[in-house]
Amino acid sequence: MKRILVPAFVALASLPAAAQDAGNGLSFGGEVKLEYDDSKSGAWVFDGDVGMAWRSGGVLGFDASIDTTYVDDGTDLTNVWAALVLSTGAGEFALGAPRPLVDSMDPMPRFSTSRLVDLGLSRYTGPLTSLASGLDHGMTPGVTYRQSTGNLSYGAGYHHLNDANVDVAEGVMRYETGATTYFISGEFATAPGSDVSLMQIGAFHDSDRFDLGAAFAQYDSGDAMRSLRLYGSYDVMSALTLRGDLLLLEDASDIYSLSATYSMPSGLFVEGGGTVLDSSTEVYDIGVGFKF
Repeated sequence: MKRILVPAFVALASLPAAAQDAGNGLSFGGEVKLEYDDSKSGAWVFDGDVGMAWRSGGVLGFDASIDTTYVDDGTDLTNVWAALVLSTGAGEFALGAPRPLVDSMDPMPRFSTSRLVDLGLSRYTGPLTSLASGLDHGMTPGVTYRQSTGNLSYGAGYHHLNDANVDVAEGVMRYETGATTYFISGEFATAPGSDVSLMQIGAFHDSDRFDLGAAFAQYDSGDAMRSLRLYGSYDVMSALTLRGDLLLLEDASDIYSLSATYSMPSGLFVEGGGTVLDSSTEVYDIGVGFKF
């Protein structure tokens, strides 16, 4: 437990100082959370996702971020992304170890308030590239390209996982009209064993008091598995949000979750809920975090 709390408090203590640098061409954002899940014998989970971007106002820029999920049983999935960004009239190129575009361009929220549950469902809901990179124990070299034209944004990327000798190609497109975003994405991994792919298409509607989303996906690792995810949330008050998640799986038990988040003006939040994985497995979670 001590190994989780130390990085959590270090991250929280550094956030106010980091935010002050935004006026120097730097921008920061992210979230850290400590949660308890009662799955099996119980698990403490530290989850963090902190990013930094710098733009010179010209061609050159830089993006860097860390996303990590650490469980007190020793499971450690940490990604370090860092890339030189070239902004041109033809689009934006990121070279080095860029974060997968599916991470930033997929509008669907996490599944449930449990970071552990969301991680476990990644092969159905994505992104596969970040999950595989976390298992690769190092930075993942690659290149991404992104362009926007009016309400349409699209991009593609290539990433290489050194330890597993896996190559991943990704493509994503989204179209925004009013409060609704339509999207389609694909991740394709070529591995020494079976090739793996995840394709998704869906829409997300973000209004003042409620959000709605739906995504159809196909995961293929030799045998195709299709799924349909439905999401909805409602702001009972400005600080309190109730949400529901449902994942319909082909030839398998459906997974559903009910949860709530209470957010404070300072960025602190408390959230928790319950997820039913099958007729005999239920997971309840409670956590506290900071978002900036």
